[in-house]
Amino acid sequence: MARMKRGRKTQAIREYLAAHPTDGPAAVVAGLKVQGITVKPGLVSAIKYGRPRGKRSRPSLRVAARRTTRNGSITVEQLLEVKKLADSIGGAEQVRSALDTLEQLR
Repeated sequence: MARMKRGRKTQAIREYLAAHPTDGPAAVVAGLKVQGITVKPGLVSAIKYGRPRGKRSRPSLRVAARRTTRNGSITVEQLLEVKKLADSIGGAEQVRSALDTLEQLR
């Protein structure tokens, strides 16, 4: 059996959905199978319902710092934030000194 040209299955799904807009992914798969085109329901869902394209946004630093694990351990995001802090104030020794000073203020 010869391979279909790139994008042909997608185009067939779009044409089928234009003719049958209320059909779900399983019905589209069955309808295209009758036409001799084999597609997976996941592809049909992605085309029918779409998904946002473009750059994924990263959570803000506050959201990343707020994350905690169930057992109370430190997450990778938190370690990266601590590293940024240490770099911004001059290294690990400066962070230790700042923590000692903060402890004395309590």
